[in-house]
Amino acid sequence: MAVSILDKLSRLLGNNPSVRKVADDLQMTSELILLVRVIFADGKLSPGEMEAFKKLCREAFALDEEDIPQVLEYLKDFGYETTAWDAAQMFKSYPAGRKRALLLHMLEIAKADNDLDASEAELIRKTAEVLEMTAEEIRAASGG
Repeated sequence: MAVSILDKLSRLLGNNPSVRKVADDLQMTSELILLVRVIFADGKLSPGEMEAFKKLCREAFALDEEDIPQVLEYLKDFGYETTAWDAAQMFKSYPAGRKRALLLHMLEIAKADNDLDASEAELIRKTAEVLEMTAEEIRAASGG
């Protein structure tokens, strides 16, 4: 995507459109916090998980890839006192399809390194529990 000189200057001055988009959407912020928590649930950052996160940022949230470091910094600052439970609560009243999409995104990241760690699975299970989704719904969401 071509970025205009004004866009680049705006980013340099701290007026990042992707960070602003995330900051203005509590649901998106909550989902991204959960996705980052999945990345680090197993205690390591794998390149595959980070690539899956970037792909979701681009495709599901229409964020510019070059802005992802600043988005992550915002999430670090904002999410410091936000637990995974708090973030999942944001989705509790949403329709089942939206809850499934959240779980699919979490599963996509967790499986991106070809190793679904027990701590990643537990975070996803607890999120599904908060969302009042059953194991069958989780399997249906993952296509398995």
